[in-house]
Amino acid sequence: MNPKRILMFALLTAILTSALFVTSSALAASSCGTSVTVVQGDTLRKIADRCGTTVSALRRANPEIGSGNLIYPGQVLQLPGAILGTDGGYFIYIVARGDTLKGLATRFYTTIDVLLSGNPEITNPNVIYEGQWIKVYVAPTTPPPATPPAGPSEIYHVKTDDTLRKIAEKFGTTVDVLLQLNAGIANPNLIYVGQAIKVPAAATSHIVQKGDTLRIIAAQYGTTVDALLKLNPDIKNPNLIYVGQIIKIK
Repeated sequence: MNPKRILMFALLTAILTSALFVTSSALAASSCGTSVTVVQGDTLRKIADRCGTTVSALRRANPEIGSGNLIYPGQVLQLPGAILGTDGGYFIYIVARGDTLKGLATRFYTTIDVLLSGNPEITNPNVIYEGQWIKVYVAPTTPPPATPPAGPSEIYHVKTDDTLRKIAEKFGTTVDVLLQLNAGIANPNLIYVGQAIKVPAAATSHIVQKGDTLRIIAAQYGTTVDALLKLNPDIKNPNLIYVGQIIKIK
């Protein structure tokens, strides 16, 4: 074969191999998400390269690692960009590459001043680091309007894919009522897995309305007429109830 053709073929092969390697690396990084589970043979360097971050950022994001390199198969490492729920009235955000306090304030509907007050270790508002943990307290910029009490409540912990609208539908209420019960939720579109949210407590009684019958009430609360009669022995005639009467349903 002509030496010039051999050289061109070698160059073309090298270019294609390089392109495939770059594509493969990009796909791997994009598939890491916000956490990664260590597998046999992993090192901090390998995970950092695979997930498009740095060893220093991994150490900051996972303070349990400390300054060493010891990780083990099955260990779950948080990655920059993750959001961690807490029970302290705030959540933890792990800084991702390119983040700024101003950008985070906009994203989380808060202010730079609120972020700085919640993170006194940040001495320069223009300097934050990839992998750094930041506490985010979302404070409303205007006082909430006065509203009447929302009634008794119970606690529900947010699950994956939950939204306030889905939770409201699950408990037969509205987003407005949930916001009234949870004054700390300044942005109705921002809730996180594991967050404790107050929801209206399940009803234990029903006040008879015009047009109600025991059958209608039973259907409304997912029970039966017989069950209602057992709970309300004072009802002698199942066809005779009156407006304003209080009926136990559980």
